[in-house]
Amino acid sequence: MYRQPARLHAGALATAKLGALRAKQGGFDMARIFASKRVFSFAAVLLASAAAVSPAFAQDGSPSDEEDEKEAATTASTIVVTANRRSELISEVPIAISAITAEEFQRRNALSLDDLQAAVPGLRLVDIGPGSQRIQLRGVSQYLGQATVGNYVDEFSVTNLGPAGIAEVQLLDLERVEVLRGPQPTLYGESSMGGTIRYITARPDLDEFMGSVTGEISTIKSGEEGYRAEGFINVPIAPGVAALRIAAQHRDIGGWIDSPVADDYNDRQITTIRGKLLVEPSPQFSVSATVLYNESKQDSVSFSLDGINTAQTTLTPGSQDYLLGYLEASYDFGPVELLSVTGYIDQNNFGRRDIGPFFNTLFGFPAFTSVLSDADGNFERFSQELRLTSDSTGSLRYLFGGIYAEGKGSGLSLSTYLPGPIPAFGIFNDRLASRTKSETIAIYGNLELDLADWLTVEAGGRYFREKLDQRGVTTLVDAGGPGVDTVITQGDEATFDTFNPRVSITASFDDSIIYASAAKGFRSGGFNLAPQAPNPTFDPESLWTYEAGTKLSFLDGAAYIEAALYYQDYTGIQSTNVTPLGGTAVFNSGAADGFGFDLALVLTPSETFQFSASLGHNDVSFTTNAVDKFAGDPLDLVPPYNISVAADWTPRISESFDLLVHADLNYVDEAAIILRQIGALGFDAVAPNESRVLVNSRVGADFGRFEAYVFATNLFNELKEVNPDFGAFVEPIFTQPRTIGVGVRANF
Repeated sequence: MYRQPARLHAGALATAKLGALRAKQGGFDMARIFASKRVFSFAAVLLASAAAVSPAFAQDGSPSDEEDEKEAATTASTIVVTANRRSELISEVPIAISAITAEEFQRRNALSLDDLQAAVPGLRLVDIGPGSQRIQLRGVSQYLGQATVGNYVDEFSVTNLGPAGIAEVQLLDLERVEVLRGPQPTLYGESSMGGTIRYITARPDLDEFMGSVTGEISTIKSGEEGYRAEGFINVPIAPGVAALRIAAQHRDIGGWIDSPVADDYNDRQITTIRGKLLVEPSPQFSVSATVLYNESKQDSVSFSLDGINTAQTTLTPGSQDYLLGYLEASYDFGPVELLSVTGYIDQNNFGRRDIGPFFNTLFGFPAFTSVLSDADGNFERFSQELRLTSDSTGSLRYLFGGIYAEGKGSGLSLSTYLPGPIPAFGIFNDRLASRTKSETIAIYGNLELDLADWLTVEAGGRYFREKLDQRGVTTLVDAGGPGVDTVITQGDEATFDTFNPRVSITASFDDSIIYASAAKGFRSGGFNLAPQAPNPTFDPESLWTYEAGTKLSFLDGAAYIEAALYYQDYTGIQSTNVTPLGGTAVFNSGAADGFGFDLALVLTPSETFQFSASLGHNDVSFTTNAVDKFAGDPLDLVPPYNISVAADWTPRISESFDLLVHADLNYVDEAAIILRQIGALGFDAVAPNESRVLVNSRVGADFGRFEAYVFATNLFNELKEVNPDFGAFVEPIFTQPRTIGVGVRANF
């Protein structure tokens, strides 16, 4: 009888919180943002830089100066990308793409995708610790479920089979990162619903011996010191024929969270090493072999009450390591090129949480001192892909391919319950041992036809089939008394298949394009392995996105704009929900739809100054009541707006060095995760996180073969929630406090 008022109270409180949140999100409150002193400080940097370069718009220069300026100004629109599995200028590809180059990594002092997220419209990433990244694009978000964004290193997919985190990729010796927004069904397939992220590694140089080393030290406000050491070396083995490129990095990120039993206990270490061998015995034939190892570990996850203090007394360590290797071989027959990609990844994840506070809230009294939940998992995947691509010279261009993949995963989840001051149970534990086997085949094709010099139509699709086998064995130790265990087996096997098309039409004019497209994304079904799950299986989900966009280059290349308006129709949504006994289960949870838009701008008024800005807006919400949502609820942790502006000023100070000045400001709007089921259990059903404005800067001196720099991230020390407390997340995760550092780089 006492539960009913609690349910009513929780529901009313959740509705009130959501109403307040949606009222704030209903409009874009520019006054609130630009009232901040941080923005005025950033604006001062921009104005000072603009003043320094403004004569470039008015004065005449020498012909050579004008050529240099034009070359610099057209950089944004002439980046070459391979998003369509062929080399093309980014300004000619009818897909919404952000291409972040190695030069921009350096300007922003970006070391991981987390450092770049605000600069990409519609991208949001939450890093909960090693192996626990949650990535979403364009609001396609099921926060606790399987991936909705495909992740590739070169041509090889590193997307996990299940909800465990993807392989973390460091921005080490890369040519660029390509972020494709919107479903990519033809060329990238399953899980690429919100989009696809591609990490393009640096290609070995067949002729030149060269390398670079970087050293960096930093300090975190209210925390520890950290350091980074990295470098690469390129060695021609047989000049013009074969070369080896090796890159390595080690980062030690200081801790800053203090607990009642230890200070600065969330420090983290990341080690990466990659080797790439390229052999080109003839202009037509090329073979490359890449091996990558990455290890990331953290003493305790960065949960805290205020950004620097936690009430937790138990360490919650996490780690991820993976080894991947892939072989790419291509032969150019002239009219067509044949590519083979063979790859393998072996990934291990471990994480610990103390979820005692969750159960104490659930029961309404301190039944447990702690409930330690350890999750240990392994994921392996082998794939073989063959692709035939026509050349780009004719009016008809085509691409056909097929891929076979085998994946397997295993996991062991162990929970240990320690009685509290009002014990309701003795010491006991339960464990869930799970295994997953997945066998997939996919056949895909894409056609492009020029109807006129200025008009192109494109149509493609992918047939996907997965044979999935998932099993789980739960053991409740001593559940029937001392020495008497209860064993429960769950799981099944099934085959899921689908065909996912994409069509588009593109009009080209004056180095610019206008396009319209429709594409269907897909995520496979599966099985719930926890015995508390009321539904043993869940079905596939799908997403149709209809998009119209443009890419414009004008002012003789000094300005480049990319804009897209899209509508999303999302059905059969898979969402992970908390069961009444504290477990989790995946449900097909209704439907959602809504509009959004992306906008990116690059202005290069002179060879020494560049201004860039990006804006993403998403207004997708549920159209039906679901297990954990009401009609009108937004998708989980999707901010309505994210904005980034950046300025770079690189004047030549003397013949010996250039000054490098960078500043960027990044705004992410409020968002929330909504779990109405746990609201009925006495928890807050709406868990909001905070909007934030973060300012970063970097100033360096480039002497040619040597560079020295200083940097600051989160310059004004904004401590804002990026991941709210809900369910087993007993405390929020905040932005990292202000970090200041110095570094040097030497090239040889």
